[in-house]
Amino acid sequence: MGILVFIVFSVVLTLGVVIVQLKARRLSGDDWEALVAQIQPIPFEGLEKVALDHLQPQGSQLSIQPEELWQLVGGFEGLSKMRQNADLIIRLAAHVHRWNFDEAIVVAERIRQDTVMLKRALFRIHIQMLFSMRKLHVPFQVHQAASAYYLMTRRILALYQTNQFVLYPRLMEVL
Repeated sequence: MGILVFIVFSVVLTLGVVIVQLKARRLSGDDWEALVAQIQPIPFEGLEKVALDHLQPQGSQLSIQPEELWQLVGGFEGLSKMRQNADLIIRLAAHVHRWNFDEAIVVAERIRQDTVMLKRALFRIHIQMLFSMRKLHVPFQVHQAASAYYLMTRRILALYQTNQFVLYPRLMEVL
């Protein structure tokens, strides 16, 4: 019985590694410049203010009002750009596997999880606004979306700074 469990576990683990490598190879096949050119500009100062308000709470946790939140993240247009950029950032992380496979896979997975948080928050915002339900919760979702996107950008920039310092300035410029 124990040997059978070991064999099944080994097969599943091997398939998992093969799938991850194939996915990374497929994602990294994109042209780096083309990916960077597709990134939509987001008002970083406003985004950072909202994200840090959520991630590093200060004494007064009501410093940003809901109307100001929308303005700081660029409204629905800014949220839409975050969604589009999220997939591009994952693909940029997959590109790094050429230089540092282990770290790139870990960071890409963290960014993927941040993307899931971002997309969940955006979905909730759209549903709540569409059906005019619980608009009180929308600012919380905006905080979560901004925080997830902020973490994604910090993760990808740190990855490029340590593994591909030649491309780092260009990436920092667009993000």
